[in-house]
Amino acid sequence: MKKKVLIIENDHDIRDIISFVLQEGGFETISIPEPKSHEHLLQYEPNVIIIDEFINKNPGHRLCLQLKQAEQLKGVPVIVISTANDIELIVKECKANDFIKKPFDINEIVAKVIRILENNPLEI
Repeated sequence: MKKKVLIIENDHDIRDIISFVLQEGGFETISIPEPKSHEHLLQYEPNVIIIDEFINKNPGHRLCLQLKQAEQLKGVPVIVISTANDIELIVKECKANDFIKKPFDINEIVAKVIRILENNPLEI
C-alpha cells in the first residue's frame, strides 16, 4: 500500500510539481491550497504532511502547531516548505519534523519524505 503525502500549498504550480515528483517516487498524494481547519485534514489519513509556511491568510507554522497538538494528528510527520530565512527556527517552534527550503531540489523532496517515514513509521 502506498504511503499518502498531503501537500498544503497555495501555489497551484508548486503543488503540481511536488505532487508529480512524489508520485514518481511511489507515493500517493493529495494536494490542497488551504485547509478549512486541522480537523478537516483527518479525512485524508496522511502518512506525511508537507505545509507551505505562507498559506494565504494563515502561517503554515500555526497549522503545524495545531496538528502537533491534535490527538489524532500529532504523530503524523510534518515537513514545512518555505522561502523564509529563519526556517530552522520556525520548524523548531512549531515542532515540525523537517523543512525544505525554496527553491528546492526535486530529489530532496522525495529523500526527505522517505527519511521521515523510515524514522517515523507510524500508521494512523
